[in-house]
Amino acid sequence: MGMLRMVWARVKGQAAQGCEGEAFDEEVREHIARLEERYAAKGMSAEEAARIARLQFGNVTVLKERQRAQRGILSPTEWWRDVRFGMRMLAKRPISSAAVVLALALGIGLNSAVFTFVNALLLRPPQGVSGTNKLVEVWLHNPKAGGVEGYLPFNYPDYAYFRDHTKSLEGLMAFDGDGEDAIWNHAGTGEILHVQFVSGNLFSLLGLNAVAGRTLSADDDRIDDPRQVVVLSYPFWKQKLGGNTGVIGKTLMLDGKAFTVAGVAPASFTGLMVGTDPDFWAPLTAMVRFRPDDQNRFTDRDSSWLIVAGKMPHAGGRKSVQAEMQVLAKQVYLEHGSKGDFRDALVYPLTMVPGPLRVYVGAFTGGLLLVFALVLLIACTNAASLLLARATGRAREMATRSALGAGRGRLVRQMLVESLLLAGFAGATGAGIAWVTSRMLMALKPANIPVTLSIPMDWRVVLFTAAISVATGVVFGLAPALRASAVRGALVLKDESPSGSLKKSRLRSTLVVAQMAVCVVLLAGAALCVRSLMNANAINAGFDTHHIALATLDPGALGYSSAKINDFYARLLKRVEHLPGVNSASYAQFLPLGTSHSVTFVGRQVGKDPNAVMADEFRVEPGLFHTIGIPLRGRDLTQTEADADKPDAVIINETVAQKMWPGEDPIGKPLALRGERAMSQVVGVVKNGKYRTLGEAPAPAVFHGQLPPARTLVVRSAGDSRTLLNEIRLEVPIVDPLMAATDVQTIEQYMALPLFPARTVGWLLGVSGILAVLMTAIGLFGVIAYMVSQRTHEIGVRMALGARQSDVMKMVMGQGLRLTAIGLGIGFVAAFGASRLLSPLLYGIGANDPATMTAVAMGLGVIALTACYLPARKAMSVDPSVALRYE
Repeated sequence: MGMLRMVWARVKGQAAQGCEGEAFDEEVREHIARLEERYAAKGMSAEEAARIARLQFGNVTVLKERQRAQRGILSPTEWWRDVRFGMRMLAKRPISSAAVVLALALGIGLNSAVFTFVNALLLRPPQGVSGTNKLVEVWLHNPKAGGVEGYLPFNYPDYAYFRDHTKSLEGLMAFDGDGEDAIWNHAGTGEILHVQFVSGNLFSLLGLNAVAGRTLSADDDRIDDPRQVVVLSYPFWKQKLGGNTGVIGKTLMLDGKAFTVAGVAPASFTGLMVGTDPDFWAPLTAMVRFRPDDQNRFTDRDSSWLIVAGKMPHAGGRKSVQAEMQVLAKQVYLEHGSKGDFRDALVYPLTMVPGPLRVYVGAFTGGLLLVFALVLLIACTNAASLLLARATGRAREMATRSALGAGRGRLVRQMLVESLLLAGFAGATGAGIAWVTSRMLMALKPANIPVTLSIPMDWRVVLFTAAISVATGVVFGLAPALRASAVRGALVLKDESPSGSLKKSRLRSTLVVAQMAVCVVLLAGAALCVRSLMNANAINAGFDTHHIALATLDPGALGYSSAKINDFYARLLKRVEHLPGVNSASYAQFLPLGTSHSVTFVGRQVGKDPNAVMADEFRVEPGLFHTIGIPLRGRDLTQTEADADKPDAVIINETVAQKMWPGEDPIGKPLALRGERAMSQVVGVVKNGKYRTLGEAPAPAVFHGQLPPARTLVVRSAGDSRTLLNEIRLEVPIVDPLMAATDVQTIEQYMALPLFPARTVGWLLGVSGILAVLMTAIGLFGVIAYMVSQRTHEIGVRMALGARQSDVMKMVMGQGLRLTAIGLGIGFVAAFGASRLLSPLLYGIGANDPATMTAVAMGLGVIALTACYLPARKAMSVDPSVALRYE
């Protein structure tokens, strides 16, 4: 408390600072006047008395500085004086100042861009919701499982039990994290919309009121009497329905069924999970209207699909909620569980990213921040080198200030003000770079990932940018400020020239070594990722990745019978095959390397088979292998076999053949699929492919018919498949006006998803590596050029005494290359360790690939040679007669 009172007293004292300053000046004048009177009384002349009085009184400027220092806190006037002086000093060297600002702005901007994603994913609460600090989410957790796989959403029976028995929460709500695509049938056409299913109490617990009409209620969500009502999102209402309040109470045809519009949600509310942005919300129990084949979802305890959240009566009560959820989990286990399947319940603050996934999102964004922090570190070393050079050039100024009474703290403050000005300009520029970069990073997202993300530059991003700017200014400005404030005034004022030798420039040399080491780490990572991306593009996925168009369809969502579904697909296929430029077309449930997967066990006998292997399962139509370019030995499926109720005929890949019948021809052999009571016959063998990731080892796969209602249309074109996309969209409503296709894309766009990790990391590290190389080259050039300028006199003496130009070249370049060698050595040690973190993202290349590391070393060596050669060339052309007169 004593310290606080002292600080507060000093702050209050600033209000009277002007008066105190005037009183101090008046007191000084009075003291000097009395001394003058005393000496005049001794018979001195007025001029002599005034001179002697000023000498005896002492340096007035020094006394003023001491008086200011005693006040502790500077006045705004003094700060403004320092700022104006700093601006003049920066303006005297506009080119070098602009270069420092640009380098720092790139580092600050890249870090702020990543922070916009940290903010959007981990820090920003759900928008439009009141009392976000009272909201929590609840997850089931298997204590025996590790990683994210141990966390599970709720099934509906467990959610209902927790909801009905909780006492520590005002209420428990739930929503479907995945959502669902629905076809909006209007004006004789179909349009794809996104629906999210939510519990009837969700809007009331979140404190959300409808813009028009009403929100959902608990009565809308009763299992015994579910209502077919929806709440529209504000963007959909405005953009698609013109903001017409007359739609309230009207019906929308969704998946061929009538739903009543209950109301419109607030404009700012987009849901409780990042990237969803539904067009409308429907009660949980309305899901059976959209998924008529999934009637057991509300009774099946093995169906985990609900994200559960609750609202606490007051903030800070999460511990009591956690304790109660554990008790409820135990009760559910005792009533319905079986031995070994106990799941406890964990409580997290409700954020836009589910609690169990936050650690992974944090690790990824933290890694990006670390990479860009290294870029910023290189920029800081460049800025520090520049300020060190300026500090040496301003030695006389600092000595004069010191002689006039300025203390070391005063000199440090002035230098720090200049560095903070540079950092401030860089921060303002970096904010613009962050805005652009964050949009560019969003552009890296594959179009077939249905995630939208709002990344505003809100107050958190602005505060982060300001904080990192100030920290940067202090980091790169402190060392030069301390060096400048430690000036030896007597030597400087006597015109003793400083030496530019390497021994007296250890700090700048250390900065260059650090730059080179960091540059090696970034450039090695970038080179590995670029080579990996090249390898990934060249990996044989097992199917053709050119001249193919795709579209997803689901007539089953309209409630069609199996006969009507088959008729729709047959008529659509016939029309598509007759489009100009189409070579062939077929259907599949889904394609390899996508987000959907299905597995089954295959063996040589029905039932338990100790030799059975797990295989990826694909359901396909005849002609799919030819259309997508998968080599087939044997024969294809017939349409009768594809439409059969059970898979009488199957096609396997080479891995299954080797595991089941090594050294034998598998065609004609019987094969059992899990769940089937009869054996199937192998009719064909396809080459191995990539089914889940591009980097996977050869994996078993089996192909058969029995396609579900939702299918992917695969079309091979003779030319550019992009020309077919719009044609396919137009053909679908011609066959059935109520249908609409989703995910209409080329195979190249489809492949953007499996290439996304390598492409993203390669792009980010590539940009970082290029910036690091440029900044390091500039830093090395600056250090050598500065050394040459400081040793011009010495070089002249050497040349006057007979030194050759080659000797000067060796001397200058030797110093630069020694710094380079030390930096490369340290950098490669760090790079060999850091590159192992990239191993999961590398394709066809080791984390410490010798060829890549050698190429990085040679590249940086050439850049270092160039950066050293230019100043060395200037040094060897020095005229000795001019150099001997050089100051």
